Order: sequence, then C-alpha cells, then structure tokens
Amino acid sequence: MKITSLGHAGLQLELKSAKLLVDPWLSPEGAFLSSWFQYPDNQHLMASLALQPTAIALSHEHLDHVDPWFLAQLPPETPTIIPRYPSPVLKQKIAAAGLKNIIEVPQWQSIQITEEISVFFVSEESPMNHDSAVVIVGEGQTLINLNDARLSVAQLRNIRTKVGGVIDVLALQGAGASWYPICYEYPESRKKELSQRKRIAKFNYLKRAIAAVEPVNIIPFAGPPCFLDAELTWVNAEMEEGIFPDLEQVINWLKEREIHNTVSLLPGDAFDIASKQKQADPIWSDFCFSQRASYLKDYAARRTANIAALKARYPQPTESLYPPFRDYFQNLLAMSPYFNSKIGMRIGFEITGPGGGKWAVDFRSGKEGVDDEMGECSYGYRFASRWLPSLLDGSLPWEDFFLSLRFEVWRNPDIYNDHLLGLLKFACPQSLQAVEEYENAMDSQEQITIHCEGDNYLVQRHCPHAGFDLQEVGEVLPGGILRCLGHHYEFDLNTGKCLNGKCNLLSSKRIN
Repeated sequence: MKITSLGHAGLQLELKSAKLLVDPWLSPEGAFLSSWFQYPDNQHLMASLALQPTAIALSHEHLDHVDPWFLAQLPPETPTIIPRYPSPVLKQKIAAAGLKNIIEVPQWQSIQITEEISVFFVSEESPMNHDSAVVIVGEGQTLINLNDARLSVAQLRNIRTKVGGVIDVLALQGAGASWYPICYEYPESRKKELSQRKRIAKFNYLKRAIAAVEPVNIIPFAGPPCFLDAELTWVNAEMEEGIFPDLEQVINWLKEREIHNTVSLLPGDAFDIASKQKQADPIWSDFCFSQRASYLKDYAARRTANIAALKARYPQPTESLYPPFRDYFQNLLAMSPYFNSKIGMRIGFEITGPGGGKWAVDFRSGKEGVDDEMGECSYGYRFASRWLPSLLDGSLPWEDFFLSLRFEVWRNPDIYNDHLLGLLKFACPQSLQAVEEYENAMDSQEQITIHCEGDNYLVQRHCPHAGFDLQEVGEVLPGGILRCLGHHYEFDLNTGKCLNGKCNLLSSKRIN
C-alpha cells in the first residue's frame, strides 16, 4: 500500500487495482469562509491527482475534510463512503457537490471496496460529536486515520484486535479544530495560557493513542491551517505555542518522548508501507517551516482574489435581519425541551453592520423567547451582519461559521455549554433526540475508587459528558478535582459538579 499526502488530512492510498481518496481538501478558497487555508499550499497536486478514484472515504462534515469544490471535480457516480451519523449534514454536503453514490456505513461494519481493500469507521461514543476514525485494510496492511476523532483507549485497542493485532500506520493530527480560546474575550495573558494548555493536552492525547495502538509507523498530519485574510493573519501566531502546531513541532515533541517511528509527509510526498520508503515531492526541496512568515506572505498574495470572491458572495444586508432572526430562533426553541433545559441561559447576539442589532434568545425555563433587546446575558456572540442570512437559511452551518473565527464571544460565568453548540449545529429533531437518549442512558452505577489528597472517593466509572472511561482517562488534580482527558471536563470530587462546563453531575462520594 502506497500512501500519498494530499495536504492537511487528505490521503491517497494506492494498491494494485484501487485508488482510494480520504478527506481531500484542495479548494483554492480554503475553507470556513476563506479563513482556513492548507499549510503548506497543495494546489500543485491538482495537475497529477487521480480524479477518477476507485472510491472516496470521508470521515465527517468539517469543510477541511469535506471539500465541495474538490468533490465537484469527481464523476457523480464515484462511490463515496461515509459513517452513519444521526444528523444528515455530511450526506447533504456531499450531495450538494453533485456526488450521487453515497454509501452510509454503521460504525465497525467493514465495506469491501475491491477484493484487496476494505474500510470501516469508528465514531466517538457520544452522538454530540460527529467525528470518526477511518480504518483501511488492504494487501495485508492496516492504516488507522484518526483525524479529528478523539477515540477512547478501549476503542483504539478494539480496532487493533479487529484487524489482527498489527497497525502498520497510525495517521493522527497534532493541531486542533477549535475557536477556543482564540475568539473569546480574555486578557491576552489568559488567552495564551489557555492555548498552551490546550496544545499540551492535544499532544498528550497523541501519546496515549500511540501507546494504545502501538503502530509500526506514525504519520502526524491534519494541520495546522494557516490564515491568509488580512483580518485573520494574527491567528497564525497560534503556530508558535498555541492550538495550531505545525508538523515539525509535533514530530519534535514526540521525539523528545522517545517516539521516533514518525514519517513526515508534505503534500505530494509518498510512503510505501511494505518497503518503508519515502518518496519526496521535489517541490519542497527549499521549503522550511522556520521561514513561515515569508512563505505565508507570498501565499496570501496568491489567494487575495479567492478571498475577495468569497466575501462577494456574502453581501451586506439591505433591511433589518431581526424578523428572520426571531422566526429562526422561535423554531429552534420549540425543537427540544431537553436541550433548552441544558442550556438554561439567556444568549446575546450583537450583529454589527447594516440590518443588525443587539438581540437575545432566552432558554431559561418559563422565560423562553426571542427579544429585540439584548439585556443581561450569560453568553454573547458578536459578528458582522453579512454572515447572518446564510446562518438563518441553513446554507452556512453554525459550526462551520464558528470555525471561521470570524466572530467574538464572551461568557459569564466562564463555563462551556456543550448543548448550546449542539443545538445550533444540529438543529434537527432526530439528532437532538439521539443525544438526549444517549445522555439519559449513560450508566452511573458502575463505580471506581479515586484517591485524592489522602481521601478516597467512590466515583461513577464513565464521564457524564461523553461516556469516557475515567479509569482510563481520569486525571486527579490538586484541590479535589477529577479531570476527564476525553474532552477536559473537570469535576469537584466532593460535590460532583462540573467546574468548566454544563453537564450532569458526576456521581461521587467520599468514603473515608
């Protein structure tokens, strides 16, 4: 099996009689409203890339993995293999690009592409998170493409068991896909501290995943993105010590921890699993990550027209946006009483520019409604009015917009509300119902003993947020705090209360 990097999270797998593309992203307009761009640039691959693959596999709906521009270049009948999620968003994005042969596969179920290659997906356990690993088996070799999926140690070990015990390649990302803390109104020192903490948490997850999988070879990939719009170039500083480390930084961090079996692939570089030989694309002979500033300056000049074209498709509104805003959120408020109760706050929207205003949506019990005055809010979003019409008509998903980083957000108290994001990004009853059923079905009966500062606590084994096994990923912190390393939720062991998010109580009892 030969693996060629397509840049970011994209891979091309070549076997004797098959070519499989995985998560290719090559759009010259980047992604997420032309905020993210591939780093380094991968446009040179369009001249040589096979545009009639045997099949294409797509892991989830983020636009750096599902590229409508590229998908539109493929024959409409190209078999397109995706994991089955409660939400139809992934399937809708693919269909909108013109592909018709979409094959949804339940997780853990293998699908045979040809006699020599098969694929299966393993999704994160909570339906709140639509991320899946792609597992590809061909010619007696196995690749796990972890991309954005934060699988549990148990899931990773089960994959290894399912494929016979040997993982030839583990491809995994070192950069995050998040707007936290970048878009939050924190003092710069606090923002820097949070970014560094998030970076290290991501690196530590890589280390745990590698230990669970024990791969023969490791390909770090899936980022970072770079930011070429003059309004967003400040985000490139996150490559220094923040949430967007580059490929070289990830590999160096792993080597410092005695993990040396990494393979560095830039767009167009190839790696043959059987021979363990790397074939470098000559275009990168003079490329150096340390010369990032000059490289990005030239890159931005090449994309100026693309960014302008994107913005031109989102003109300034000519009339008040409050009536469609009100109608949209009144409909959303009627969609899931469960989510409303979990949100339980008044949310402010400061829409700047023509047609905008300061409005609020109240999710508190007995006060549900939409107001044309913001008032006092626990959460607040601020962004330009040009983006709002597409958010309201559904052509721009909220999560895609948030990943564009083209907004500001504040919250008081400073506690993350997962259900607010979930309601905005899913906005369909069946997806919300799937989350409600999952969360209500989580078993808090199975317990483990936690030792902290001389005390013993009897604690439910599985995190009340997403069901991660705290016996595997629980970290005890000073002050009687238990952190779940699955998504970094922290719980007070004495009260069970979540300290940095809003979710169910952790069942916890001191027993000495």
